[in-house]
This record gives sequence, structure tokens and C-alpha cells, in this order.
Amino acid sequence: MIDRTRHDVPVVTAPMPECWRVIGVAGDRSCPELQAFVHCRNCPVLAEAARSFFDRPAPEGYLDAWQAILEEPTETAEGADTSVLVFRVDHEWLSLPTGALVEVTPSRTLHSVPHRQGTALAGIVNVRGQLQLCVSLHAVLGLPGGPQATAAHPGSPADGAGRLIVLERAQGPAAERWVVGVDEVAGVHRVGRADLRPVPSTVSQAAARCSSALFEWQERTVALLDEVRLFEALREAVSS
Repeated sequence: MIDRTRHDVPVVTAPMPECWRVIGVAGDRSCPELQAFVHCRNCPVLAEAARSFFDRPAPEGYLDAWQAILEEPTETAEGADTSVLVFRVDHEWLSLPTGALVEVTPSRTLHSVPHRQGTALAGIVNVRGQLQLCVSLHAVLGLPGGPQATAAHPGSPADGAGRLIVLERAQGPAAERWVVGVDEVAGVHRVGRADLRPVPSTVSQAAARCSSALFEWQERTVALLDEVRLFEALREAVSS
């Protein structure tokens, strides 16, 4: 309860422990002070209880435990895992950060673009009602095969690629989107930063193109593609 008899200064006199749970808004609301304060959170009794809660002595060992937690070294970005989509293009196993991935879809009908046959631009595909440029990742990386092999026949399915991957990257206020064909998709996997190693000069040109690192996965060497360099290569391949 609130004693106002001394110079109109409220004095906290709690009628019972945790009165707000018994006669306050969380109880039967019989506390007469609710007429003045409307809600227990406005009452000095609750404010004093909260102050006492935070001013109470810490339990034994509490401060030492928190000191040990705060003294632990924080995990750096180099030690964190990264999520990648692993896929195969011809005989090369590659991967891309999932941040650039929109979706993976089965091969769709591929419509060729006049006067662009035999180039990296394989054609146009309809993905969820939107026409998208389909670029041959095989051609970009200098590997045989790819959806461009069937693009000469309008309306034919893109059988040259086992899957189509829709990629997107923010480009200013808009987003840059491409569809690329791959031979096999192995799924999304997590790779530790510590497991990444530089791309050696002895690696074939196809694997080194657009790659930022290598890692081992299921007894295979997988190249991690740099999305910035890959999108630049896709633009160059289509504009050439």
C-alpha cells in the first residue's frame, strides 16, 4: 500500500509479498491503489520491488561464471561456417554461397535466341511465369556440354543440363538474375572457413576460373566460386 500521510510523499509499504500478483492487475484487482495508478507498473511498490531485485547480492559464483564467459575469445569470421550449394559441371565439382541462390529447378523448355546459337547464351526459359536468360555455365568455364547443345531447336527441353540454377545478386536498387545449367546438384552443405584453401596455379583453368577457394567434400575437391567474379563472367559472356 501507499502511505501519503507525510508531506504527500508516497512511502512504499507493500501489503504482502508480490502484491501485484494477488490484489494487483495479475490478481483479483482489489488493490485500492489501482484507482490512482491504473496499472501496477505505475506503482512505487512494484518499482521498489524491481529495484530490490537488481540491488540484491549476486549468488555465489555468479560473477566469476560471467567473468569466465566474457573472457572467452569470440569466434571470428574466419572460423565461422559458410553455407554453399554443391553442384557438378561436366567433370568439375563447384559450389556457390547460398546467398546468391534463388532456386534449383529441373530442366525446362529452352527457346533459342536468333543469331546467338553457339554462344554462351543458351536461350530463354520460363521460370515461374517469368522469362529468364539461360547462360551455359559450361561455356563460361570452358567445359564441354551444357544446354546450348539443344538450343538450336526452339521449344526443345534443355536436356544438356540436369538442373537449372536461378542466381540473383543485388545490383544497386535492382537485382541481377541469371539462370545457369548444371549437370548435377548435390545439395546445400556447410563448409568451415578453416577448411578453405587457396586455388593453386596447378589447377585446371576451368576450375580456377571465377574460383576463390577449394575444399574437400566426400573425397572430392570442390571449387568455391566467387559470386562477384561469376556474375561479371556471365555478363561478359552474354555481351560478347
